[in-house]
Parts: sequence; C-alpha cells; structure tokens
Amino acid sequence: MNLNSIPFSDLPVTKLFNDYISNYSSLNSFFETNPFSDAEIDDRVDAYSFPGDRTFMVQFLKEYNEQFDGGDVVFESIDKLSQENAIAIVTGQQLTIFGGPLFTVYKILTAIVYAKKWKKKYNRPVVPVFWMADEDHDYDEAAAIGIPDRDNLKTLNFDTEGKGKRVFEIPLGNSIHSFLEDIKQFQPDTDFSDQLWAELESFYHPDATFGEAFGNWILHLFGKHGLILAGSNHPNAKQYLSEHIQTGIKKADQQFESLSVKTDELVDAGYHQQVHLQTSNLFWIDDQGNRQKINEENGTWSADGSDADWTKESLLKEVESNPHRFSPNVFLRPVLQSFLVPSVAYIAGPGEIAYYSQTKEFYRNFGIKQPIIIPRFSATLLESGIDRIFEKLHFNIPDYDQRIEDLEASFIEHTETPDIEKIFGQWRQAVDNLSAPMIRDISEIDPTLKKSSEKAKATFFTELDKLKGKVYRSVKDQEKTQLNRIRKIQANLFPERNLQEREVAFIYIMNKYGPEIWDRFLELFANETPDNHKIIRL
Repeated sequence: MNLNSIPFSDLPVTKLFNDYISNYSSLNSFFETNPFSDAEIDDRVDAYSFPGDRTFMVQFLKEYNEQFDGGDVVFESIDKLSQENAIAIVTGQQLTIFGGPLFTVYKILTAIVYAKKWKKKYNRPVVPVFWMADEDHDYDEAAAIGIPDRDNLKTLNFDTEGKGKRVFEIPLGNSIHSFLEDIKQFQPDTDFSDQLWAELESFYHPDATFGEAFGNWILHLFGKHGLILAGSNHPNAKQYLSEHIQTGIKKADQQFESLSVKTDELVDAGYHQQVHLQTSNLFWIDDQGNRQKINEENGTWSADGSDADWTKESLLKEVESNPHRFSPNVFLRPVLQSFLVPSVAYIAGPGEIAYYSQTKEFYRNFGIKQPIIIPRFSATLLESGIDRIFEKLHFNIPDYDQRIEDLEASFIEHTETPDIEKIFGQWRQAVDNLSAPMIRDISEIDPTLKKSSEKAKATFFTELDKLKGKVYRSVKDQEKTQLNRIRKIQANLFPERNLQEREVAFIYIMNKYGPEIWDRFLELFANETPDNHKIIRL
C-alpha cells in the first residue's frame, strides 16, 4: 500500500472548495480561521474556552454512548473532557445504512489523526467526536448504498416503514435480513466475508433502529481510537440546549440578516450558495413523530403539514415546556453542537465547507465563534487489478471523469492505427477537386443538370461518411479489450462520474481487504495534510 497525491484542481470540485484549499485569502472574510495556517490555529486553540457546562457534557456523553457498545476506551475518552483545557475535533455524517460511503470513514480518520497530532502539539487532552446526524429526516439518502458490480455501480435502496421521522428513530424491521442478503450477492466471497456479515448482522437486526445500528457499527470499528458519539436527539440534550433554541427564535430576524449578508457576499464573489435560507432554522416534531419545517411570516410561526402555529411568545413557551419537540436545521445544528461539546474544530466535506461559508456572522448571534473548519481527507483507492490495466492506457486518473464517449474517442486518436480523419479528409478533398470541373462541364452541356451533378457528389460524400463510421467501428472492435478496460477503470475510479469516495460503500473495501484496513489508513494519513487528493494503491 502506498500513497501519492494530486491537486484538487484536477478533479471535479467546486470553485469554492478549490479556493478554500489553495487560495484561502479569497475566502478569508467567510471563515474565522485558515485551516492551513499554524499560527492562526495556535491562536484559536490557545484562546478557546468552552461555552458550555463541562460537568453536564461529560454526564450527557456517558448517557448518550451507553446506548451503544463502545467499550472502555470510549468512556475513558469522555472522562478526558472533564479537564478544563480539553478540546474536541468533531465530525459527523448522515446515518447511512451499513455505515455509508467511503468518505464517512475518511471523516472519522481525519478527526482521529488531528486529535492525535494536536494532543502531542498542544500537550492537552484532544478527543475525536462523531456527531450523529440524529435529527435528520432524509430517509432516501440514508437508505441508499452503492456496491461495485463488475463494471458498474449497483445502488440498492433499503425500504422500511417510518419515512418522515428522524432517521435515527426508524426501526430497521424484518426486511433488513433480506436487504443484507441482497448486498451479499454483489460482493465477492473473501477470507473476511464471514466475519463482516456476522458483525453487520449483530448490529443491523430487526429490533434495532437506524441510529442504534449505525452507532454500534461505528464504535465497533473506531471506538478503540477513543472516538466518542454525540448528538442532540436526546431529551437531556434538548433540555440543556433549550435556551439556545430560544435564542434562535428571539433573534430570528438578526440571524436571517446575518446569513443573508454573508450569502450575498459569497454569490457576489463568484461562489455558489449551498443552502437556501429560511426565516426559521427550526423543525417541529409532530404528534406522529414526523419532522416538519417551521416557517415565520409576519410574526406568526407555523409548521408545515401541521395545524400547529404560534406567536413568538407562545413558541418560546413551547420550547421551554417541550424542547424535545424542536429540531435544528443545517445552520442551527452546528451552533448547538458548539454548546454541547468543546468543538474547537470541525472536519468537513466540500459541501459542508460551502454551507459553513454562509455562517460566520450567524455564530456571533449566539456569542460564539465559528470553529476551525478543516477539510476531511479525500482519496481514491486504486486496487491492484485496476492498477495493472491502468498502466496500459495513456490516461491520467483525473481524465476518467470525462464522458465515456470522449474517453473512447481520445483513445482511438492516440492509437497507432492510420489517421482516419486525415484519410477521409484527403479523400473528400480529392473528390471535391475532381468534381468541380466535371460539374462545370456538365452545366455547360445542360444547365438544368447542375443540381443533379452536385447531388451526385453529395450522395458520394454521404456514403463516404457512412464508410468512415464503419472504419471507426472496426477500430473499436479491434480495440475492444482496451475500450472495455477504459470502462472498467472509469466505473472503479469515478462511478456514476462522481468521486469514488462519494459512491462506494466502505463495507465493500472491508470485505476485500479486512477489518484492519482502516488502521493501515491511519498510518498512511498520520503525517499527511488534507490539502490535496490522495491516491492510495492497495
């Protein structure tokens, strides 16, 4: 296993993300701290003071993690947070079935790597925290899993009851058995398969919820590194955070203005707007447990799909009485997170970095600063079977993001076969040169036959184009093996013409390379920074 790097500018990433990595000064006004400036990070870490209650935090995190089977190391890590100078490196992700795509693991590994680095550098307790997306209700995203199947990506979707509720709470039900069997059909049988399936079956069973299964699975893999789970979908957390939820209501106008100003500045600077703004940053949990967007208009607050409506005063009283009925959106969630754990830094993917760019002033409405936003590690895995055929073609890794038709055309142009375009171009020119005097002579004999003469030439050119197509197809047939290799490589490196890390489930890699593969990745990443894209040859 070895690691190389390529710049993000060679990959299909947004301008905002590429500038965040390589031209931070252009985004300086949208973030508090340059994640690649040691001096700025040192200042932030040195000045950091947890705005929450450490005693409550430690007790809450113990209660939260007791839902899962993380082992002693997890609780030892929680105890470290009781020290006044202890800080956390936080990351998080949707609770996708069986753990989700590769980038979920890359986020976790980044948090663990930075926690270890900063513990040594700053001589203080630094722990990695995975924030469970236990408030989200995007079932379709959580229920999809991508498994490579020969030269294609097979996307399977788990179907169960409870859509509309927060995904964390949805029971897996009996259909989880058959779904896991479906997954197995598209996976090779390896020395690691029996162990992997047994472990997944122990966590993903009918009586478990999405959240329980996901949390147990993640701690099973990474709890030994001191990873802590956290989330706000818990009665004690909501009671503790209720004053900040109320601040989200009391200062709704100022918060909307803060988000609007930064978003407008972002767009004016030539970047995209990641998240559409709403007048409210809250959801309401209705009597059926469904998560409904709360809107505010002319002083009246109401919940989509519900008869519930409030004045500002009655809404504040409702939060005070029933904080568990309220859920934060993508902007409010990280603010609440900052009060619940000492999140001096957050490990983010490209999309998260984009929406954090809208939030600098929003944080200040709550009397706190935006955390240091550190990009997660990004990687493409090059398996040995792909690596062998990769070397037989003239393309570089970023080239495989192109349309397959363009890759095939480029390949044919670079083959040692005769220049087809040149041959037929010369042929057309010769016919054109030969035809001109002939058409002129015929026109002199009978002017009415000029169009018929030109039509005869055009018919010949049509047949010539048909012949050229046949020649190209012949070359394609002769190079079929190579063209199949192109398709295979693209399906592996850029499935669905997207980065591999966003599409391929990490259990696919575990099944082929074993459960210890992530420990080997930790060693690879230990001295790396996430300012470029890693190519890992397995």
